[in-house]
Amino acid sequence: MKFENVYFINGTAYAGKSTIVKALANKYDGIVCEENYHNALIADLDSTEFPNLTYTRDLVNWSEFIRRTPDEYEA
Repeated sequence: MKFENVYFINGTAYAGKSTIVKALANKYDGIVCEENYHNALIADLDSTEFPNLTYTRDLVNWSEFIRRTPDEYEA
């Protein structure tokens, strides 16, 4: 498989990775791939079939994300 014009951004939790990826995608008309899936496709996924791909979509607010237990975070 050959990749062209692909950038991988990694780092620790809460380092701003998602924020910078979204800003770069907006600026350069790119595609945001977050949590190993295309964000553009997330609305069509069934949360019972794809719970690990849709968990951020189904959160009520940001505090649900940061208040996960260590076990929930690891999963």
